[in-house]
Amino acid sequence: MTQITRRTFVGVSAATIGTALIARVIHAQEIVSNDNATAVAMGYVADHTTVDTAKWTKKAAPGGENQKCTSCSIYQRLDDDYGLCPIFVGKRVHANGWCNGWVA
Repeated sequence: MTQITRRTFVGVSAATIGTALIARVIHAQEIVSNDNATAVAMGYVADHTTVDTAKWTKKAAPGGENQKCTSCSIYQRLDDDYGLCPIFVGKRVHANGWCNGWVA
C-alpha cells in the first residue's frame, strides 16, 4: 500500500485549490461537450440518467442513482444549471451531469 506523505497531501491540495480558484476567476464560458476528449475518457454526460451503466459500473453500484455533479465533493456550484469541476478546467459542467471522477 502506498502511503501519502503530508508534503504530498499538502502539495496536491494546494494544486487542486489553486486550480479551482483560477477556474472560478476565469469564470468558464464554454460548456463541456460530450465529445470533449477528457469528457469521453471520463464518461461525462450532461444528464446523469443517461450513463451507460454497463460501461461505467461505478454509476451502477448501490447509491449510483444519487451520483451527479451536484452531489460530487469536487463540484463548485455557479448557478442552478452549471458549475465548475477541476477535472474540466476552464469549462462549465451541467449540474445534472455525471462522470467517472465522481467523488462522495
